[in-house]
Amino acid sequence: MVNKPVFAVTFSPHPHDTEGGMGGTVAKWTREGKEVITVTVTDGSKGSGNPDVKPDVLAKRREKEQLAAAKVLGVKKVIFLHQPDLGLEDTPALRKEILRILLTYRPQIVCTQDPYNDRYISNPDHRKLGRLVLDMVFPYAFAPNSYPDLVKEGLLPHKVKEVWLWVPEQPNLRVDVTETYALKEKAICCHRSQIEDWMDPGVSYEEAEKGMMKFTLDGALRAAVGTEFKYAESFARVIVPPRL
Repeated sequence: MVNKPVFAVTFSPHPHDTEGGMGGTVAKWTREGKEVITVTVTDGSKGSGNPDVKPDVLAKRREKEQLAAAKVLGVKKVIFLHQPDLGLEDTPALRKEILRILLTYRPQIVCTQDPYNDRYISNPDHRKLGRLVLDMVFPYAFAPNSYPDLVKEGLLPHKVKEVWLWVPEQPNLRVDVTETYALKEKAICCHRSQIEDWMDPGVSYEEAEKGMMKFTLDGALRAAVGTEFKYAESFARVIVPPRL
């Protein structure tokens, strides 16, 4: 069954990536009454440098943290795809999952990690998901003969208007998040397990949280350079072609 179209869907490689990449923008949209759905693609089970942390326990914890962060940002629906952390692969099954979401919720804007940042050293889940989402937006969502089984379910072709890629090397769009920056910080602080991974020997949780907040603040100030904004988030904004 096709739902009422939403304003935006974000595809996050791991728990916390949407909050870090565009938490201020998401909060701004929801404040304006726009519906945003966030999709967390991997389970985050490998997101710790501590060998004593058990992957299954971490995955459950990170899912709860993601739900708490989404609530802070005003997001009412979070979808978990439970793909293996550091094991994301471009498979027919995952393609269909992403395509089903696009055709069901029919967003105007799709957001995800820029697959080309950083150019040389980057998380493979970031690279693979970013490219996969772009492929599903165009051309697959336009090409019903590539998914006849979904068409039989009533999921017809959909034309996303724009894709926003967060933290790009060469942004062409900057969004003023001055009014929602505090919510971005609060949402990031929900991801306690991620902050704990910043704790070197002898470093307290409070110090690690300060380090994370400084990292976040530096990014918001850097994104605002050249604008009149106090805090900003930057994107590579891609306009999707109107047809195949």
